[in-house]
Amino acid sequence: MQPPLYPATFRTALAAPSNRKRRKNPRTVTMPDRVGPHVKLVFAEMARQKLRYIDVAERSGVQHATLKAWRKKNKAGLESLEAVLATLGFGLVPVAALEALDPELAGELAALALKMRMNVPQTWAALIDIGVEQKLLRTRADERAAILADHDRRMAGHANDNMKRAEPAA
Repeated sequence: MQPPLYPATFRTALAAPSNRKRRKNPRTVTMPDRVGPHVKLVFAEMARQKLRYIDVAERSGVQHATLKAWRKKNKAGLESLEAVLATLGFGLVPVAALEALDPELAGELAALALKMRMNVPQTWAALIDIGVEQKLLRTRADERAAILADHDRRMAGHANDNMKRAEPAA
């Protein structure tokens, strides 16, 4: 049986706020009501991993007051949110709904997701990881080629590098 293309929790529209009852044993980090899904993920993971604000602030570099202000006053900035999510073991990857993509690309992406036995968000993340790895390998190869070319240029004249060099113009 093939896995679904999107996880059951994936939504392209906003979900209605839930009317949950208060917990008998309150967490150290409580879940705010009127914040976006990314910030809810931050606070849910902080509670699950039993991390305090100060722990996340020290590890992520985001100020303690900023984290607390996300609950009611301020919206999370992209850089701060990415830093906190990375601290909690998450990455922030934008995922397009299949309906928003070119039909040909959507078909190929769906086929790839089924072949990899992943859902579409996981497939996007895997494709991004592969692209980053390829870029790093290409960069490393270019750096190696530049070092070798510099070495060859220096050694082109003589095998002995004890020659006097021209004084730089002052």
